[in-house]
Amino acid sequence: MKLFTVIFISISIFSEIEAQQLAIYTDYRDRVYVFDDGKNIKVEDLKIQSYDIGGECILYINSMGHLKMYREGIVTKLEAGSVLRYRATDHLAVYSIFEKLKVVQNGVPVTLTMRCLAYQVQDSLIVFYDKSLESLRVYYDSNLEDIESGLVGNPINKLTSGDNIIAYVSSRTNDFKIYYNGENNTILQNVESFGFGPGGGFKTGGQINKGFEFKAGKDIVAFINPLDNTFHAFYKGDLYQLDNFPPKSFKTADGFVAYIDYTDAFKVFYKGRIIEISSFAPEGYFAEDKILAFNENEYFKAFYNGEIFEVEGYIPRDYRVDWNTIAYLDNTNRIWLFTKGERRFLTNDLINNFELVRDLIIMNVKVNRNVIYYDSEFYEGMSE
Repeated sequence: MKLFTVIFISISIFSEIEAQQLAIYTDYRDRVYVFDDGKNIKVEDLKIQSYDIGGECILYINSMGHLKMYREGIVTKLEAGSVLRYRATDHLAVYSIFEKLKVVQNGVPVTLTMRCLAYQVQDSLIVFYDKSLESLRVYYDSNLEDIESGLVGNPINKLTSGDNIIAYVSSRTNDFKIYYNGENNTILQNVESFGFGPGGGFKTGGQINKGFEFKAGKDIVAFINPLDNTFHAFYKGDLYQLDNFPPKSFKTADGFVAYIDYTDAFKVFYKGRIIEISSFAPEGYFAEDKILAFNENEYFKAFYNGEIFEVEGYIPRDYRVDWNTIAYLDNTNRIWLFTKGERRFLTNDLINNFELVRDLIIMNVKVNRNVIYYDSEFYEGMSE
């Protein structure tokens, strides 16, 4: 693990991910349909209670309280009831029944533990505390392994995770550690005295100590060293010092950290480099997947693929960010996209409501007409 001092320069690109092909919607009779790669498939006749759309499947609770899964054209009942929590991510389907934690492998539920007090699910991993083994464990790439054993209490309270990375404070050694690519790296020793704070970090006596916070994204963890208040990033196995002073705020996403430094300058650490977006703080900023969206002097802007884009000359009243895309409504209730660095007008139809699922958009227009925009094409949904 190397330590780098970061310089200001420009950048390379994110890798592309296969287009999202799944969505779920209802017609005016509350019948439920799945959109799957251009096809509309009815899955329920009655209104469902909730759902979560993943990259490979859709999980939902039907009208009877059963947990079901749509996957590759087939609906399967996973559980008859009592499911407390469930998630479908890009690559995983996970749910829990009381203390029992399950993952769906090749369409079949597999129990990871019978005694799980708490867990976190990301696109590619599940991290959980197994009370029976007193071990912090991770499920990643279809493998289950121990991160650290001999732990007591609830280690998830001092843990944050990204798509493929875990940062936590060990309840056994009080060390700050980062688990990445199968290795558990000790970053800082004996940090317990600094107390736990928001998003990963500590507080003492009810007051947030800005000296120690940490947040995770894909391939990255950003943190403030509580010993000297320097700002750092752990990125793809290497340590970088971003600043000699703690930032006023920071957020992480896929391979980057956005932050407002102590002078109010707005910066991004991206692919091992620092880019200064502006010398003053934005009115607001939001980091999700590959996109950083922010408001600057009443302009709506985005940082994507190492470049800064002016998306609109006003702040949209309703916008969503996911994967490579920002979807938003203009002042006439028509929908626009900023996707993969390009801005485009999508349709003249007035939008009742819309949902952005990764790069797929499902819109309800006019009198309950469902339209799906997927892979640069429009598809008509079932509306009768």
